[in-house]
Amino acid sequence: METTGAGTSEYFILEWAALDGYCAVFKLPEGMPKIHKPARGIRMGSEYPDGLRFSMAKQEPGLKIADVIANAVNYFMVSKRMKEFLARHSGADIEFLRFVLLNHRGRVASEDCYIANVIGMQDCVDMDRSDGDRDALKPDRFMYLRRLVLKEDTLDPSAKLFRIATAPRLMIVRKDLKEQVEQEGVTGITWYPVGSEVEITL
Repeated sequence: METTGAGTSEYFILEWAALDGYCAVFKLPEGMPKIHKPARGIRMGSEYPDGLRFSMAKQEPGLKIADVIANAVNYFMVSKRMKEFLARHSGADIEFLRFVLLNHRGRVASEDCYIANVIGMQDCVDMDRSDGDRDALKPDRFMYLRRLVLKEDTLDPSAKLFRIATAPRLMIVRKDLKEQVEQEGVTGITWYPVGSEVEITL
């Protein structure tokens, strides 16, 4: 786990990246319904088939499973340990969608991994001070982010983990929760202080 960049904000972007020795997920499984919902904080409910099978990407040969699993499907994918931590400490409305993770040979590596679907979004981004490439069809959404600035005085003061409307894939974490995550020794996270320079594809 590392913190990249500098900033004075009380909030941090939680990002994941494939680490040496660790696995990653690059593809959605067959039978994944309404694939946009867990990437945008929309509740799946009974539409999600419990125990859906995701596979480790062959491009990343590592077998270890991080607490926050690197992926290219825009989901917040976590271990059982991270799921239990979030349920206890995040204070967020999270729908945990269990999935089975298969290794590179198609064998079960874990039956207790989860998509942590953080429900809802906050409309709190300072678009004038933030920098990035916007979606031509949805100019209020970023496709690539260089700097994220929040209107922190508009945030729900109780929010410790949340999504933002302009980039719903991103997880934003308040400083006190970040410190708890670090004390827990959670693996697989890179932190970017809100307000710092970043290079994030959304």
